Parts: sequence; structure tokens; C-alpha cells
Amino acid sequence: MAESRITSVPPRNLNGISRPGRGAAVVKPKNLKGTLKRLWDLTKGHRKGLGWVLLLSAFSSGASIISPRLTGSIITRISNGDTITTLLLLLAGLYVCDWFVKFMQQFLMAAIGQRIINHIRQVLFGKIKELPLKFFDKHQHGELMSRLTNDVDNISTTISSSITLLMTYIFTIIGIFTMMIILSPLLTMVTLCSVGMIFVLTKVVTRQTRKLFREQQKNLGILNGQIEEGISGLTVVKAFGREQAMQADFDRKNENLCKTSIRALIWSGYLMPLMNVINNICYLAIAVISGLLFVNGRITDIGLISTFLLYSRQFTRPFVDIANVYNNLQTAVAGAERVFEIMDEEPEPADKENAIDLESPKGEVEFKGVSFGYDESKQILKNISLKIPAGKKVAIVGPTGSGKTTIINLLTRFYDVNDGSIYLDGNDLRDYRMGDLRKIFGVVLQDTALFADTVRNNISYGHEDASIDEIKEAARAAGADAFIERLPHGYDTVLEQGGMELSQGERQLLTIARAVLTNAPIMILDEATSSVDTVTEQKIRNAMLKICENRTSFIIAHRLSTIRDSDIIILIEEGQIAEKGSHDELISLNGKYAEMYRTQAG
Repeated sequence: MAESRITSVPPRNLNGISRPGRGAAVVKPKNLKGTLKRLWDLTKGHRKGLGWVLLLSAFSSGASIISPRLTGSIITRISNGDTITTLLLLLAGLYVCDWFVKFMQQFLMAAIGQRIINHIRQVLFGKIKELPLKFFDKHQHGELMSRLTNDVDNISTTISSSITLLMTYIFTIIGIFTMMIILSPLLTMVTLCSVGMIFVLTKVVTRQTRKLFREQQKNLGILNGQIEEGISGLTVVKAFGREQAMQADFDRKNENLCKTSIRALIWSGYLMPLMNVINNICYLAIAVISGLLFVNGRITDIGLISTFLLYSRQFTRPFVDIANVYNNLQTAVAGAERVFEIMDEEPEPADKENAIDLESPKGEVEFKGVSFGYDESKQILKNISLKIPAGKKVAIVGPTGSGKTTIINLLTRFYDVNDGSIYLDGNDLRDYRMGDLRKIFGVVLQDTALFADTVRNNISYGHEDASIDEIKEAARAAGADAFIERLPHGYDTVLEQGGMELSQGERQLLTIARAVLTNAPIMILDEATSSVDTVTEQKIRNAMLKICENRTSFIIAHRLSTIRDSDIIILIEEGQIAEKGSHDELISLNGKYAEMYRTQAG
């Protein structure tokens, strides 16, 4: 099997994903201030709208502050026998205005937030396609998907709702506190005592719930891993009769998750009832104290008592909500850091300012003293020197991990050499424009990469303006036309799940047809026949012979019968060229290639 650097798909991220909110495990950012600044920079062009949101938040908070005062005035007038019609209309109008202001606030913030998130997604996805393959070697695909979806979604939620709530709560707390001080400093101190008790209670409970929710997320990740492994490996499970063992393992992990979740939810459930008790005690204390003050004549306005009771209710509520908003903000900022980490990654090397135009390439390739390792401390290729004349068919063979696919990765500049140089038509590969260089290669990999699209669009993926006649001709050259015509809608048949409804051989023939259509001067076939039966192998081999005619071709193969007619066969061992020559020359040499060939033939 060829090396997996170019074709493998890393396992998905199996860690549980928690969404921010009440009771969720909080992920703390590494640099809150710095990341918030970068997020603020992304709001450029939307700050006028944010200014309107800020103003609307102030209006909304003002309504929350004024309405209890009006209510108190109504009660005072009723106790004095005065008319209250004007005040009732004013209060009703205030509530209507408050609804409209909150609607406009959410409308503006949703529009601004989604535009910002749309920009982040565009930048992030654009960055990902510019990154070198070594970045994807170090990151699981599931993790990158999480950054593109879950982390960006967390940012979206925070921008669209949490920031609006935070601004409103801050204005409300400041305004209500000011009004309470004006009305009664003594009753204000009673209210502040309850706020202090809520802070202490919240700190104690959240410290325990944070620990339990982290354990819950860990157990959820373990269970998700069990589910994914069970589904993806169900054929193996059934083949070895391990259904009961798999079920027992699932039950154990599911039970662990259940127990942890129960403890976490019970602890998080303590907070609101206890807060209600504290609020009710505070409410009672204010009622008793204000009643005594009224009896003693220190308070003469009965409406003031009602106003202060309403303010005390409103004053304590935002503190818990602010804590939740802050937790959401921390989780979103932590997600933003993960997004910015991708944005800050180094892209593929830029073209040189004086890059050479790649016109009418002949396909002459030369390796001079090339050494390379994906980890520079561990070299895979060691001082490789090799010259391939244009139009020659070259086969690269050798044991797994010897460096076969690495040669292809360097030739296509998916990676750059650590030492030495690779030349194309006498010029260093790094002297050409990357876009021009990639166009001269037609690539067929061991792992067939097809898309959820029509057959014709899959074949024309590298040549979008190809006519249907050109597509059919490429399919005939690859030997794929016969089975394509049998599909329900022929070339317009939509493939699902990467063409999983087709056999491995049929999928491979489609990728060969795609390579044929590019009409590239250099062809690369990496283990194109490794996963098919002998009949399909012969079809693929015939197709390979056609597309390799009059082109420089590099074929990586384990089945030596498929590369007998190659002009040059190179045996790679431990990152070095062990043997080189035609099939007959290597057989007569009676070395390792001859031994490998006899082993397979026998």
C-alpha cells in the first residue's frame, strides 16, 4: 500500500461538543482581550449599526427603569383618590415602545451578526483551501469541521444575542441602582446584601457544576467514539460475532454518561430555586422594613414602597443572566481563537515575483540530491537523484513507507524539498507559478475522490468547459462508458455519498476518465489498481496504457504485473533508490525486484 500522506482521511474528532448556555461546560479563552480586539476589527463596516443597537439598548433599559416609577405613581394617585388615566396611557405606550425597540434591536443585531459571520466563514474557508497539506496532516478532519461549524456558530450566537443582552443588562443595573439610591439608601443596602449572597451562591454552585459538566462532556466524547466505531465497523463486529460485547461496552459507557449527567443537572438545578429563596427573603425584608418606615412616618409615599419592591426584583435578575452571557462570551471567544488559529496559519508558498511562465511543457523531470521528511528530524527520502526523459513511463515500487508517494507529493509541490531540487524542463519547480504547475498533472489516486454531483460533472471536474462529446470520449478512453450508459440517467446520474453506489473499480475508472479529460502532459497514477479484482484490474491497466501514451507518466504500484511494460522501473527502499532499469534488466539483475516479482508470480 502506498503512503497515506496524499490520500488518507484522518479519523473524525470524537470529542463531545457542548453549546454555550445555562449549565454548559465553559471553555475559557487563552487571550480574552486580544481575541475580542480581533473580533472588534471584524465589525469594521458595521459599527454604525452597532451604534444604533447600543442606543436602542439604552432606550430598552430606560423603559425597564421608568415603568416601576410610573407604577408607583399610579398607586400613590389611587391612594390619594386622584385620576390615573393619563399615567395608565403613558405606561401602556411605554410598554408598546419597549416592545418595538427590542424588536428593532434584535432585527439589527441579527442582520449585523449574520453578515459578520458570513464574512468569517468566507475568510476561513478561503484560508483552508490555501493551506499546505502538512497542516491537514496535523489536524483531524473532524476538528476542522468543528471549527467551521460549531465554533463559528458559537460566535454567531454571541454576536446576535449575547452582546445585545449584555449591553441591556448593564444599562438596566446602572439605571435601577441609581433610582434605588435616590429613593432609599437604606433599602438599597438590603438589596445589595441579597446580591452579595447570590454571588457567593453562584460561585459555589458553578464551581461544582463546571467540574461535573466537564466530566459529562468527556463521557459524551467517549460514547460518541463508541457509536462511530460501532457503526463504521459494524461489518467486522458481525463477522466476529461481537454484537453482545459491543452492546455491553456501549451500555457501560452510556450508564457512566447518565450518572454524570444526573449529578451535573441536579447541581445546576440547585441554583435557581436557591436564588428564588434569597430573592423572596430580600423581597420580604424590604416589605417589612419599608412597612415599618411607613408606620413611623419616615416614608409617606405608599407608591415608593411598590416602586422599590419592583426595582429590587429587577435589580437581582440581570446578575445571573450576565453570568450566563459572560460564560457564552468566553466559549465564543475560545471558539474564535480556534478560528483565528487557522486564519493565522502560513499558506502554501507564494509564487516568486519573477516566476517563469509554464508554456508547452515537455515533461522532462530531474531529481538532484533530494532529501525530505514530513518531520525534518526523520528523513523519508535521502539524497535521491534521478532523471526522467520526456514521454517516458516510470514505475515506482517498493515496500510500504519507503517513500514512493512522497516522491509524487514533492513532484506536485504538495510539499517542498528539505534539501536538493526538482527540475521540470530544466527549471526548478519553485520557479514556476503554482497554478500553472498543478495544471500539467493528471492525477489518479488509490482513494477515489468523487463528489455528490452528476457523472459528467465529476469527469469534467478539472475541465469545466468540456463538451459532452469530450466527456464521453474521455470515458471511452478510460473504459468507463459501458457502465455509465447503464446508469439510470447515464452521464446525468447524480452520485450519492462519493459514488458509494458504484463498485470500487467503476469509481476508479471515473477518476481515470477525469485524468484523461485534463489532457495533462504528466500523468500520475498512485496505486490505481490496488483495490480491484483481476478483471477490473485489466480494464484499468488498458486505460492506463492509453492515457500514458506520449506522456511522462509516474505509476506507483504493488502489483508488478501492471508495470512490466514501463520504460523505467525504480525500486525504492528506505528512502533511497535500490535498483533502476526496465523490467527485463531488473529481472536479469536478479536482485530484490526480481525476488518481489517471482513472489507475486508464484
